[in-house]
Amino acid sequence: MTRRIRVLACVVLVLAHGGAGADERSDPGLQRVQVVEGEWKDSARDSRSVLWKCYLPVESGSPVPVVIYSHGGGGTRHTNAMLGRHLASHGFASLHIQHVGSDDRAVRANFRSMKAINDPEESEPRFRDVSFVVKQLRSGEQLGQLKGRLDRDRIGIAGHSYGGLTSQVAAGQQVRGFDQTLSVRELKGAFILSPSPPREAYGHAQTSFQKMLMPMFSVTGTADTPPDKTFLAKDRRIPFDRTSNVDQWLLVLDGASHFTLSGQEKRPALAKSLPGMEADPNLEGNHARIRAAAVAFWQTVFLNEESARKYLNDGGFAKFVGERGHVEYKPAGR
Repeated sequence: MTRRIRVLACVVLVLAHGGAGADERSDPGLQRVQVVEGEWKDSARDSRSVLWKCYLPVESGSPVPVVIYSHGGGGTRHTNAMLGRHLASHGFASLHIQHVGSDDRAVRANFRSMKAINDPEESEPRFRDVSFVVKQLRSGEQLGQLKGRLDRDRIGIAGHSYGGLTSQVAAGQQVRGFDQTLSVRELKGAFILSPSPPREAYGHAQTSFQKMLMPMFSVTGTADTPPDKTFLAKDRRIPFDRTSNVDQWLLVLDGASHFTLSGQEKRPALAKSLPGMEADPNLEGNHARIRAAAVAFWQTVFLNEESARKYLNDGGFAKFVGERGHVEYKPAGR
């Protein structure tokens, strides 16, 4: 290969990653992916339905760690298939659950249902969906095609927007009127897309994050304005700043909007006019950075891979992010 061809090949590779260099964690993994769908009923809550969609590695050979994914307001179990498929290709299961009352059906029926995010009592059913799903996974009952394929002792949580708040609460955020009774101590880590400062009814930023229960990775963007405009994009780093008792990482992507963090490739028609839902000219590159962050985080949390921890902490990931954002690491006790 001549020097000129090599240079052109490198340019194509850089453009394919939106300006970032090549990174194996952002590229699809080696595992073939299977998708399984189902529904569980919670008999303790009037047979509340929890629809789910699970992305699984086909040839794992043994039970794999599983990440529960919680969608944002107006989402479904089909939301953020990009992240689900990607994690499965790297050997993790990604179980996307649907929250009745804040899913697409609820929002289409009454757009004001989105305001439930501001009230922890109205949000309680959604928050308790997580502990119910964890119980299902750990008991091994009613798993159907999932039986024997998921590791009951290695379960994590991820989510975007309302799902990011759901992840924070599950990870130990104290909530006024509930304290930590909505947290799920069996979880091993939380990957939070568009984290939220405490909304007025939830508590104070100074105290809400004092007793977090697990490592957290927060991802936001400089244009990550909440659609309801209740706070500024820069306030999304408050959970990271106010937490000091667990290991944490923060990724801030330049120009990334709330839409970018949703993992969707096309903006929902219903949401195009909302703040924070602007098109992202660097969508592909920012999605690649999010995928790499997720894989490295779960490799660190679930697999205790030293190479993944070094990648996150010693500059490898920051180099991949490049000038399109910045990465921070804060170990427990800081």
